[in-house]
Amino acid sequence: MKYTPAFNVWSVPKELLAHAQPGQWVYAGDKSAMGRFLGVKRSGVVVVAWLGNERNQGDRAARLDYIRCLRNFALGDRKQSTRRAAA
Repeated sequence: MKYTPAFNVWSVPKELLAHAQPGQWVYAGDKSAMGRFLGVKRSGVVVVAWLGNERNQGDRAARLDYIRCLRNFALGDRKQSTRRAAA
């Protein structure tokens, strides 16, 4: 799946956001607030790793860990139920 140009995360309905590709660049209002879309929780919370927060994490490994942690948060119960089904 190809990424689309960055889009305003506030202007897209959550139902459509749920189909956006994780890692897709998004922004909040204006393009100076860029981040990576990581998913939509079942509760409707949109999870984004904002670029400023990502840069403050330190080295590359710490930044990847930050993104991985937020992606797991976005998956929430879905990730845990997948593990239970496999067990």
